[in-house]
Amino acid sequence: MPQLHALPGGAADDGRASARGLWLQDLALDYRELTRRADELRFLGCKGATGTQASFVALFDGDADKADQLDRLVAEKAGFPGLLLVSGQTYTRKQDSLILSALAGLAASASKFANDLRLLQHLKEVEEPFGAKQVGSSAMPYKRNPMKAERINALARWLLVGAESGNWTLATQWFERTLDDSANRRLSLPECFLAADSILLLWDAVADDSSSTRTS
Repeated sequence: MPQLHALPGGAADDGRASARGLWLQDLALDYRELTRRADELRFLGCKGATGTQASFVALFDGDADKADQLDRLVAEKAGFPGLLLVSGQTYTRKQDSLILSALAGLAASASKFANDLRLLQHLKEVEEPFGAKQVGSSAMPYKRNPMKAERINALARWLLVGAESGNWTLATQWFERTLDDSANRRLSLPECFLAADSILLLWDAVADDSSSTRTS
């Protein structure tokens, strides 16, 4: 039965199938956004300390074409489809904010799924897969707590907060960069990706083991 305002709504052919469709649609939108961000990612290239090619042009005795060729070759070797048109000492932190925003979107979808699953388990309509040797609670081992869904919620909440640093770094960066720029992103970027990876592993574990899902 579809739940509206957390109360049973109108009858549907299969409320669980409808919920799965909504979850999958959100995940598909996240996949599209993440794929687009990856495809549009641009490389800084071979630039000097202030973001220009002046030093490389000098190395090539004034041949700017050779400097451009080196730029494109390095980008290609690094696996990037193209180069940024303009850069400072660093690439624009707008790229970081867009990537982290896409990861935050994935975290929001995962948290929505996990919240719905926990509520449906409370209503005894669906149950998270439960391992043969799994203990539900240290104090009450007989309980079948939705531990994986709760961990998804916890990691998603962390990622949503951590991803905010991308926009803050972009918004507060002084001119071309300061150390509060690089020190922050060295934490936020890898940790947000690791959190997203853990979320997806948990999500897959919950969704894959359908044989141990109980419905009423």
